[in-house]
Amino acid sequence: MTTRSIAAVLTAAVVGAGGRWALGLLAGASCGLLAANVFGCILIGWASSTQQDRWNQVWLTVVLCGSLTSFAGFAVSLGVALEDQRWANAGFWGLATLVCCVVGFDLGRSLGNRT
Repeated sequence: MTTRSIAAVLTAAVVGAGGRWALGLLAGASCGLLAANVFGCILIGWASSTQQDRWNQVWLTVVLCGSLTSFAGFAVSLGVALEDQRWANAGFWGLATLVCCVVGFDLGRSLGNRT
């Protein structure tokens, strides 16, 4: 592993995790998690469709988006809502996440195809 790779991985991990944490503070836990997941989907869509070299696509999608998004956290929040029988809450956040992430990915691909 080169110094460039190590620096990119460390930087992207810190930026991604820090961004998710900041969004959680600014918008609240649920909204911050949704915003982080949607923004990560936009980045993944953009990186997968641009003319970036393979190395840039990999570290953007795997490291930055991997540390920014938290679909495990999303699954836990849905699980807690279902255990507490808050059906409307679980349905709303589940549907909002699905729709917003799909739209975000498509938006990212559209932006990537323009460059």
